[in-house]
Amino acid sequence: MTFLTQALLAGLFTVLLILWLRRPAERFGLVDHPGGRKRHADIVPLTGGLAISIGFFAALALSFTALAQFKVLFVAIVLLAAVGLLDDLGEVSPRSKLGVQVIAAVLMTSWGNHFLVSLGDLFGRGPVELANWAIPLTVFATVAVINGINMLDGMDGLAGGLVAIMLGFFALFSLWQGDVNALKIVLVLAGALLGFLLFNAPHPWRGRRRVFMGDTGSLVLGFVVTWFTISLSRPGPAAVPPVVMLWVVGLVLFDLFTITVRRLLQRRDPVSPDRAHVHHVLQRWGLTAVQTGTLLLACNATLGAAGIIGWRVGVPESVLFAAYLGVGAVYFAVFFRPGRLLRWKRQRARQS
Repeated sequence: MTFLTQALLAGLFTVLLILWLRRPAERFGLVDHPGGRKRHADIVPLTGGLAISIGFFAALALSFTALAQFKVLFVAIVLLAAVGLLDDLGEVSPRSKLGVQVIAAVLMTSWGNHFLVSLGDLFGRGPVELANWAIPLTVFATVAVINGINMLDGMDGLAGGLVAIMLGFFALFSLWQGDVNALKIVLVLAGALLGFLLFNAPHPWRGRRRVFMGDTGSLVLGFVVTWFTISLSRPGPAAVPPVVMLWVVGLVLFDLFTITVRRLLQRRDPVSPDRAHVHHVLQRWGLTAVQTGTLLLACNATLGAAGIIGWRVGVPESVLFAAYLGVGAVYFAVFFRPGRLLRWKRQRARQS
């Protein structure tokens, strides 16, 4: 069975599961209610992440023997999907959910022997080897990326679209490295994710069949992004420099850093919900939801492409890192105090 066939099957399974799970979701309370910070007017099923996970595994059912090297990844996906499902049902505390994320990261590092080894030549003085810091930094990075994607899951099509773009880059890297098993997993997950986006991305044919991925989806997708960010950048033939992966995951990290610093300075819980993420800010500035999503997806695709092109044409890793920090500094300056720019725009509008 070809990779493309399995990816199409994953998408088909996901679509069928989303349609089938609508009534059970309402019966068991696996839905998102309007009100509070929520801007949607109807009850929306939270079954997208569950459908993605099941569709992914169903499409890979005949390939598990050949994918034994990824057994830790599969176990972690099941674990995170289970706790995400319980959280979507309101049965898990934030601390417990964070604890399970740490457990999944520890399984990856200590059971799967899968962790960051080097950060590459970030400062022009040779590779930054992590040594004893390898596992702690990998656990921290895993939890950070998972929560970064979870935080951006606040607008239709955004989190899923961002991960789809990242999976596209990972597929390209896997192809360059000749890693057919990694390529298969990435493409099959991308197929399942695209099946979900048919019901989540804003388009005129979606109708009333809207669905959210919930924490089940964001936890799983965040972990998979971290897994392949690490595996495809580990030292070896055609390895992707770690700094390029920073560009690929760029928007998620920029938003996570900005939001976390702002909340800490306000003496708030860094994971407390609010409407101050980049997609909320852009809509307050006057962009529609579709314009906001399109802009952010295009920005992340551009960031990833810029990092890859810089690497392939021979730009030193230290220069790529400095440029990345520069882009991040601009992002931070614009979105750390977004209300100030909005007030300036309103004042200019009144004066004109």
